[in-house]
Amino acid sequence: MCKGAEGLAMNDLFIEDVRLPDGRRAGVLVTGGRIESIGPDLARPAEVPVLPGKGRLLLPGAIDAHVHFRQPGAEYKETLLSGAASAVKGGVTTCMDMPNTSPPTTTLAALQEKIRLAQDSQANLYFNFGAAPDNLDQVPAALETGRVKALKIFMGPSTGQGGLAPEFMERHISQAARLGLPVMVHAEDIDDLENEQDRWPHDVHHHHKLRPAGAELKAVAQALELAASHPVKLIICHVTQAEVCRMVEKSGIGDRVRVEASPHHLFLSTGSIKNPRENRFRVNPPLREEERRSALLAELNTGINTLGSDHAPHTLEEKEQEYDRAPSGLPGVEYLLPLALDCCSKGLISIQRLIELTSLNAAEFLGLNKGRLEAGYDADLVLVDPEHVWNIGAGDDRVASKCGWTPYEGFSITGRPEVTIVSGRIVYSID
Repeated sequence: MCKGAEGLAMNDLFIEDVRLPDGRRAGVLVTGGRIESIGPDLARPAEVPVLPGKGRLLLPGAIDAHVHFRQPGAEYKETLLSGAASAVKGGVTTCMDMPNTSPPTTTLAALQEKIRLAQDSQANLYFNFGAAPDNLDQVPAALETGRVKALKIFMGPSTGQGGLAPEFMERHISQAARLGLPVMVHAEDIDDLENEQDRWPHDVHHHHKLRPAGAELKAVAQALELAASHPVKLIICHVTQAEVCRMVEKSGIGDRVRVEASPHHLFLSTGSIKNPRENRFRVNPPLREEERRSALLAELNTGINTLGSDHAPHTLEEKEQEYDRAPSGLPGVEYLLPLALDCCSKGLISIQRLIELTSLNAAEFLGLNKGRLEAGYDADLVLVDPEHVWNIGAGDDRVASKCGWTPYEGFSITGRPEVTIVSGRIVYSID
């Protein structure tokens, strides 16, 4: 097994006969877990193990900066290790786990426990430290561990997490700016959410009205205003509408703001919900109407900067409870890259744009030595058959997440990750 994040076991490897994104055939020499050289007619050192590429497409491993692996506190849904195994099955080589566990990752002690639990992870695991009213003094120490790449602020309540009041949010953003620590925000305005609770029936068909689009836009405006006052790098998580992209463009600070979209907001809508009891589709922020979904999908080549799965697994038994008891969240880390590959097959995005959305942009913004097929970069790689047609959750595909289900079951898509390599070590192979 591989070790987690900086503790990954290092391997040498020669990958022969791969197809690069520009169409060239090449070999790749990995030494000490990093790409040493890449190109055609590359000589292989005799002592280095060989992985036949079989002419498959080589891509940087995907980076999912937004996962909820549920450990500690809800290991029956997912653990750090089962979540990482699910990730590498789908070509995701690096994950950043969110802080709303039990206990939350808002103290150095809680972070250190997560680092310990992640030691045998098959993927690189980093952690988003949680902002709380009373933990400003914990953030610098958390950053010094090298395993924290962002601070997470919940502006509105979500599973296991309340919203952070504006005065505490500003203090955290001001400190994060001084520390050079990017901030990720869940943008929903608390007051707007509370104002809707008595206006609509409490069922999944009205979830998008109980958490209205205006609440997201109001919170985004607040976050952008604070970021304009403090030179912080800001990631707006799981946006649900194209208007957020317009707001970032007009903000004047777009060079240090990134817009993250999640597959469920790109490929599912309120029209996906056929039954009022289908609380499987309850998620925060909610699925939007088809018009908003299609407008957001159109931003893949423009306003959206990164894709994050917002992998938030719950059991089907929990989801089948009545609305007010059913938790919010959808699993998705293992299908993040396959769904993006399908967008390539449909001509919605280019291969280069796929790389930007799934690895390069996140790596550059978060300071990771990943996301490029170049000498000196981490050998976190995935071999893909871009023409393979398959059905999610059917045939030879089995959901790897511990929760055992996916909202994308039955989707017919083109393009499949077949071999995943983390720091030069093969951690998953479909063969």
